[in-house]
Amino acid sequence: MKIEFFSTIDGLAEAVPIIPAKQYKPAWMTRARNDFKRKLSDAEGRMDHIYQCPGIFDLAKTGYIIPMWHDVLIETDGTGNYKWTIPTSDVVDLSNGKEIISRQQTGVETLMPVKPWTCGPLLKINMPWHVIAPRGVKFLMIPIPYPDSFELESSSGVLDPSVSSEINIQAYCNVPKGKFMIKAGQPLAQIIPLSEKIFDLEVRNATEKDLKWVTKSKFLMNHTFKQKRTLIKDIYYKYFGNKS
Repeated sequence: MKIEFFSTIDGLAEAVPIIPAKQYKPAWMTRARNDFKRKLSDAEGRMDHIYQCPGIFDLAKTGYIIPMWHDVLIETDGTGNYKWTIPTSDVVDLSNGKEIISRQQTGVETLMPVKPWTCGPLLKINMPWHVIAPRGVKFLMIPIPYPDSFELESSSGVLDPSVSSEINIQAYCNVPKGKFMIKAGQPLAQIIPLSEKIFDLEVRNATEKDLKWVTKSKFLMNHTFKQKRTLIKDIYYKYFGNKS
């Protein structure tokens, strides 16, 4: 039983890989651990401490971390507008011409509640990652729990890779007016398999077969006005070997 993440950009799996969540340690967790050890040596009897909270630290070890794949400078003007700057236009070329950051689909700004401390719209961060999972395994995507900073905060949702294997981040910008940098490797979201099974993990660059799937799935998702999800699921599992 294996979960596979592949990148359509060669080299990304080595430079800025998706990692198991247990490998990510926010700076505050290191401070908490050191503080706990220091106070434990002086304590008499039982000691309550944030470092002993299973709810926080078990969550922090569950699933996988999706990082930003390149540096980006984001600027907001206080009216809901934003612009972004990247190190070089080659980044856009590598992403097959996709916008690095765009506004989310129709209805998000007008129909969904907007957090009053954000710049307004949900931003879509296009990523070069796809996921292959055993039959029936979906993923819960959540913001990074208890991060060191909150400039960009992923929204929550469920990803069914048999419908869309592409991993993109929908995020709230918590800087209504100003500039901030998201660096390559900065965690953007946590993705958790909705299963109690234990999976092996493979993070790699896309194979020729993977790239053919990306093209095939793009057609399957866009050739009709209403997506035929049952058809897409059947083709996905047949293509990747009907994994069980």
